Amino acid sequence: MRIYLFFLGFLLLSCTKSIVPAKLISKSTYVDKFPAIKPSLTTVDFALSYDSLFALSQLKTGSVLFQNTEPSAVLDFPLDIRLLGPIKAQSLAKDQVKIMLPLRMQAKPELAGISAGTVSGDLAMNVQLKWDLAGLNTLQIREANYDYSWLQKPSVKVLGFPINVSGVVDQLFNQKKPLVISQMQQSLNASIKTTITKPLLFQRFFSDIPAGYRLEPVPNSAFDVRNLEFTAVGVKGQVRYFGGLRIKSGVQVQTPILIPIKDLSSSVSTSVLPFQYQLSGPEIVAFLKQGNPKLKGEANLVLGSSGMIFKLEKFKGKTSQIEANFDFVLYPDYSLGIQINDSRLHGLGFPASLFTRKIQRKLQAQAANFRFQPSSLLKRLPSSISLQNGGALRFQKIYFDSSSVLIEGALEGNWSLAK
Repeated sequence: MRIYLFFLGFLLLSCTKSIVPAKLISKSTYVDKFPAIKPSLTTVDFALSYDSLFALSQLKTGSVLFQNTEPSAVLDFPLDIRLLGPIKAQSLAKDQVKIMLPLRMQAKPELAGISAGTVSGDLAMNVQLKWDLAGLNTLQIREANYDYSWLQKPSVKVLGFPINVSGVVDQLFNQKKPLVISQMQQSLNASIKTTITKPLLFQRFFSDIPAGYRLEPVPNSAFDVRNLEFTAVGVKGQVRYFGGLRIKSGVQVQTPILIPIKDLSSSVSTSVLPFQYQLSGPEIVAFLKQGNPKLKGEANLVLGSSGMIFKLEKFKGKTSQIEANFDFVLYPDYSLGIQINDSRLHGLGFPASLFTRKIQRKLQAQAANFRFQPSSLLKRLPSSISLQNGGALRFQKIYFDSSSVLIEGALEGNWSLAK
């Protein structure tokens, strides 16, 4: 975006004659107060691979999956179960998945109050889960089951020699299996309910915001997830976001911005994400100087009810000055351009003053032909995000007040996200 802002500023500096533009749909308008964003419903179809899903869980080799330090209804002895290697998953149906976990167990059972030593073994456990995936408000595990096979049969050392006790452990697991499944299902559903009722952290979705910018959701925004299902390679579904985005200069807010989870089950005829992009006058000038080190002089952008004026002084001697009255304009293809309403050059020394008209005509043509297509912004998206067929980004309105310019637009169409 900076290079386009620089180009706009360069044209403003250079054009010195009124230009009759092509057909316009809108011009920049002065307002005392910028309008609020009218929130809308946006849909994003996503596909998340099992590897990405497990990476988000932050489970890794050695992670504790179960730890019983006190006697309970399930086990009356200490038991520690840790992840032995990578987790894998397999879809059994749209609402069913099998999770394959290599595990290492260590138990310290007692016989008649006397420690029987440490029992250790490695097993491959398969957990089958059947889900209710209609929406977040109904998300839960309806059925659960598990089976296992030994990778290294459990043993206990007696007089320094390992004794195979897999038969005893298998008998214990079979006896306790209904209770283990019941408690596992209850525990998972309680964890799911706690998770899905928590507001989502807005910054997690926009962790790669460029330095110098801040991105904010509009008030009363909300998230929802619909149409979840398991596939051969991962999980897919649809994220719904009700709200809009405001982009402005500054440091990204470090205080957590939380977006509540709500039921956004209403039908969507058109997916629209409204946005506003705000640029201050000094910011535009800073972009100009940063983007063009050869730009000399003292630049200033004056905004007010009388219009927008770009001034550049001392660019060709102490007395040289350019003033350009201009408007930002939108064309029928929703591209952004500029219209020079009036411009004045003063104090040019010899021989630059001899070529004023020639410079004016050349730069007038450049200004009239300039277009910034909104579709150019789509090329800056990460490769994992794309706008589906029929979608478009449109600039709709341009406003300015006494200190900044606001570009208002919308992303129309359904988005897709694959990771």
